[in-house]
This record gives sequence, C-alpha cells and structure tokens, in this order.
Amino acid sequence: MQASSTSLSVRIDVGTEVLANHHGLVTGARVEALDGRQTLVIQMDVRRLPWAQKLNLPPRTKIYWNDVHSVEVQDLSALLWPICYRVTLGDGWYRDETGQRHYFGVDAHLPGLDLKRRVTAVVLRAAVLLAVVGGVGLRQVCWLLSTLFHVDISKSTLDRWIEEVASHLPQAEQMAKFLLQLKPVSECHFDELFPRGTDKPVLVVRDEHGRILCVQEVEHRDTDHVVPFLRKLKSWGFDFRTFYIDHWAAYKEAIGIVFPKAQIQYDYFHILHNVWRTVWKAFVAHRKDVKRRGDEVKTPWYAAKLEALAKKLWEKRFLLFTAQEHLDEEGLSEVQELVAQDSWLQTLRAFLGRVRGIFQDSKGELGARQRLGRLRVFAQEHSLDAFDKAIKFLDNNFEHMITFLRIPGVRRNSVAETGMRTLRRMEQGHDGFRTSAARDRYVRLFQAIRYGGWSVYRRDGTLGFPAPQ
Repeated sequence: MQASSTSLSVRIDVGTEVLANHHGLVTGARVEALDGRQTLVIQMDVRRLPWAQKLNLPPRTKIYWNDVHSVEVQDLSALLWPICYRVTLGDGWYRDETGQRHYFGVDAHLPGLDLKRRVTAVVLRAAVLLAVVGGVGLRQVCWLLSTLFHVDISKSTLDRWIEEVASHLPQAEQMAKFLLQLKPVSECHFDELFPRGTDKPVLVVRDEHGRILCVQEVEHRDTDHVVPFLRKLKSWGFDFRTFYIDHWAAYKEAIGIVFPKAQIQYDYFHILHNVWRTVWKAFVAHRKDVKRRGDEVKTPWYAAKLEALAKKLWEKRFLLFTAQEHLDEEGLSEVQELVAQDSWLQTLRAFLGRVRGIFQDSKGELGARQRLGRLRVFAQEHSLDAFDKAIKFLDNNFEHMITFLRIPGVRRNSVAETGMRTLRRMEQGHDGFRTSAARDRYVRLFQAIRYGGWSVYRRDGTLGFPAPQ
C-alpha cells in the first residue's frame, strides 16, 4: 500500500482483523482527505466474493447487482491517520433454473464488518470492553477512542451498542451455569452493595475463583428475601459447602434454611472492622478528653503540651490502628513517640494486637479460645466500656469466626469485598445504574470479558459468546 505526502512516499504494511478475514476483497488503498482530515482509505469490493460458492449455487450461476454504492466503515488505528474501509456493495440477486429472481443480503457474509453501524466489530468490542471493564464513563470512552484510535462515536451510540451486544449473551442463569461448567464451585462469598441513588440492597455472590456469579437487587436484606435468592442459586446447580459472610444475622439464618450442611465463616475483615469501630469511638473520646484538659489547665506550658498531643493524635490516628508489622520505620518511630507521651495508647494497641492474634497466631480452635479468654481478662483489668463491647461481640459470634481453625480447607478471609469494589467502580464510572436491567447487562458483559474469553480481537471475526453446552 502506498501512502504519500508532499515530500515523501512510504510503504506501510497494515494488518487488521478485517483484512485478515477479507483480504481478497481489497482493490486498493490510499491516504486522502475524508471529513476534513487525512485518512487511510482501504477500498474493498463485496462483488469479488465467490458468491455462487457462498450461496451453494451451481458454479456458473451469474450474480447481478442493483443499486451499487459504497459504505465507509471505521476501524481502530494506531497510525498517524484514521483507518476507513470504503466497501462497495449492492443488492445481490440471481436467477434459478426456472428464471425466478432470488435476492440475498451480503451482511451475514462479511464477519467483522458492521455495515449498519459503520464500524468494524473490533471497534464495537473495544468500546464495550472499555466501558465495562475500564471503569470509565461513556463520554470518556468516546474521547479515548477518538484521541487514541481515531474513531468518532457518540455517547448515545455507545450506550445502544452495549445494550445490543448484551442482548446476544446468555441470561444470568445460563451465564452462571456456564461459569460452573468452566470451574467447579464449592464456596460462596456473599455480601451486599447499596447502589447510588437507592436504598435497596444488591446481593452479590462471588466464588472461590474470584468470579462474580450472580447479582440481584432485593427489597430488604432480611431472611424472607435472602432465602429465595439462595434457593434460586441452588436450583441453578450450585451446591455450596462453605459460605463466607459478615455477621449479618439474616444471612446466617437463610443459609441454615437453604444449605443446612454448609459451613459458615465470618470474614476476618468484617470482624476486625467491627472491633476497630468500637475501639475507635473510645479513641475519639480519649482525644477529646486530652483537648478538653488542655483548654482547662492553667499552666501555659502544660496546656501547650496537651494541645500539641491532641493535634498529633488526630493527625496520626490511622497509624495508631495499624499493626506493628505493617508499620514502616518512620511510622513505627512516630507511634513509639506518641505512646511515650500518652501511655493510654499502649493499652489500646495492646488490645487490638491481642484481637489480631486470635485469628493470626492461634494454633487450632483450642488456642483461639484460650487467647479469647486472656483477652477477656485483659479487658476486665482495664475496665473500658469499648473493650467490653468488643468482647461481647466476639463472644456472641466466635463459633463462626473460627471455622477456619476447625474445618480443613476453610480460609479465614472472604473475597467478596473485591466483588464489591468491582461493582462500585463500574457503578461510579456510569454515575450509577438507573435500572436493575442496566446493571444486569454490565455484569453479564463483565463476566463474558473477564471469565469467558470475550475480547477485542477474535479470529473468527464474530461477536458471539460460547453458549453453555
């Protein structure tokens, strides 16, 4: 192919999915002004296809063409110029042995070229992939396609493409069954999301492979609504042996009804989050007390010392709740300095460290229960209301907190939180989903892209997705 400017002639070898599939249709190429900018125009003629063979006609059958015209189709371009295919086509027809006319369409015989949308399948798939997995809004996707790949589309067009492409994917049940066929599933990492603009919870299930299996909006996060959701998953063929959840009572009750033999492990993150939140309130009250004493004391140097301490406590508040092994050298030095000024902080950090130790350092179930007993004594010795509340929370839920120590193969952590972050990024990129149907489309597209091998480039040039066997 020859590309020329005022002073230079350059030979460029161009390879695209369309050219790989339809190289026999190419009649020429050149750089020309198109819509006000230099564009690499690749000319293609559909009439060059062996239509008699394509249509299973006798070899010498003559093909006629009415209304011959050209259609310009955009493609992704990493070159200096946009890439456009100028496709010549028409209304094709032939006569049978009786002389009767038969018309045929050409679109089905041109995989990778979308003559209706005026873009290639690669452009369509790339736009959908960026919108779903990239976590950016539709306007930003349009801008990226224009800036990086010289493809101009509108936000409304991209929104329509997403809906159309999702309509060719399996529905939620078939998609979940397809994922089950790809890899066996025995774990259910179960959590909920509260979307923007609504107070209705969205239940989310993720498996041990990190795959989002199912997403469903419900009216309330109670047993009456969770049980039907779990029964639906069971009817789809899922036989979960272990559930990873937070300590929400309705989840535990619903699991006991639908999957009575399944093990339940309360997620380590949620355990610590609950304890930390309780102790955090005690820390805030302590810091306010230091500031109040600084305001009340009459000795100027001591007042300044308390005021500086109160300020530093707030500035370094997150360091004080960080485990010793996770502090860098600078952070460790700052914590040690604060503890030297305020001995109460040593008590706080000792309590938090003992809570972590139950789940990180215990040697079996007996060791965990012994550590909880020693923590209970520690809390009684220091008579702090926040410590008592934390101990009560641990006592009430301890059985399901240490399942990982009793049952081989059960892990301490859930991967549900990563599913929440995935959906939250998707939601934020699109300013929230207006309907459950829109969320369902994006989730099924995400599943197809991340777990099902749906990609920008496909050797067969199609938009299809493998259906469950």
